[in-house]
Amino acid sequence: MRASGLTVFIAFFILSCGNRNTVGVGQKVDTGESSVTACRFTIETTGDINTVRILNPWQDTESTELVYYLLPRKMMLPDSLRERTVIRVPVERVVCMSTTHLAMLGALDATGTVVGISGTDLVYDPEIRSLIDSGVIPDVGYENNLDKELIVSLNPDLLIAYGVSPASAEYLRKLSEMGVTVMFDADYLEEHPLARCEWLKVFGLLTGKMEIADSIIGAVSRSYTELADSLKRMVTGRPRVLLGAPWEDVWYVPPSNSFAARLIEDAGGSYLFADLVTPNAVPFSMESVFSRATEAGVWLNPGSAISLGDIRQADYRLAQLPVFESGRVWNNNARVQRSGGNDYWESGVVHPDIILRDMASLLHPELFPGYSPVYYRILQ
Repeated sequence: MRASGLTVFIAFFILSCGNRNTVGVGQKVDTGESSVTACRFTIETTGDINTVRILNPWQDTESTELVYYLLPRKMMLPDSLRERTVIRVPVERVVCMSTTHLAMLGALDATGTVVGISGTDLVYDPEIRSLIDSGVIPDVGYENNLDKELIVSLNPDLLIAYGVSPASAEYLRKLSEMGVTVMFDADYLEEHPLARCEWLKVFGLLTGKMEIADSIIGAVSRSYTELADSLKRMVTGRPRVLLGAPWEDVWYVPPSNSFAARLIEDAGGSYLFADLVTPNAVPFSMESVFSRATEAGVWLNPGSAISLGDIRQADYRLAQLPVFESGRVWNNNARVQRSGGNDYWESGVVHPDIILRDMASLLHPELFPGYSPVYYRILQ
């Protein structure tokens, strides 16, 4: 996503001809030998046309549906789609508004399609960073500060956006009026780590690399599921896990139905706020979290801290927690560029199985002798 730090981060049409194959909302999707579940998109195939529906693409919405029709470049546009949002595929020039989009394209060997990025300082990928530093890929701005003229001059086939509220659609409306095709991606709202990875299907359709996307999803799903199942059998005790850090005396706590909490559960941990079930993170006072945090045996993802001293400096009371004194504090910033790009928030979207193994090794080091975490580092 765009940001990481002390805060949490925060009309349909059906063609009637040809054979139809639909991926339904919340259904298991066949990926060959394994399966995963996504709830924020569906794909319907009719002949050579793929209809992608993005469902509730921002927070606090229940009945929003955005529909996109993906047509081969040389296919004649049917009259029935002239007033619809049509994307010609495979796309060749893409502007990305989130680093997760870069990871999806990178996994499909389609990085060469990227012509513009929102927030270049948050990019980790070394190849893309080189293109940014050499001026090949420009920064197009963010939200109300988008450089619309620059984006238009890049002549993109598609701008892939994400939004945290309906206002996101409003600030991009002008771009649509200027002739830029905008597609919303809601991967960050999926509650299951594998569901986030499954958005590779959408990118596979966009780039003409669906077979590769399915192969990656299947392999990642099998790896994740096999590890999670093994941990269920092997783990005898589940350490209590504290997650996140406060920002200006407010602690935004992810609910138990969030992807982070699901990772903790699958990794063999017990989330301190397992009783919290809400659509979004909930702001708690420092005191409210502190009362539970005394029970924590492991502390994960404490904001932007790179040392225990950073946590102590943020709030001296945190240094009094037993988990702080034990030194079992790990942050997901083992792979960070000087500019600030954190690979956990980038490539992690397509490697939830690696994140799971990292997390399990922190919670149950006796089960992973000699393993070095990829995305996590212990704070000293």
